[in-house]
Amino acid sequence: MEIDKQQIEHLASLIRVQLSDDEITSLGEELNGIVNEFNILQEVNTEDVEPTGHIADLQTVLRSDEAQESIDVEDVLSNAPQTSNEFIRVKRVIE
Repeated sequence: MEIDKQQIEHLASLIRVQLSDDEITSLGEELNGIVNEFNILQEVNTEDVEPTGHIADLQTVLRSDEAQESIDVEDVLSNAPQTSNEFIRVKRVIE
């Protein structure tokens, strides 16, 4: 499958990008190169290859989620640089 100029112009219009003729030519060459690489991969015999999500046998490293007692408000606030009542004061980041 060859990607032509009209297809690139159509894609550019869909994503609302204006491309020059040089950019269309360059992008066409790049996209066709990518398509050719995938065509080469299609030729590989994968009949006896088992599908996998990851090449390594990974185990989860997260601990199980167990309910615990909450930390006392006073302990949390004792580590905060600034507090206001039972809240931690932070610099305003939204204008």
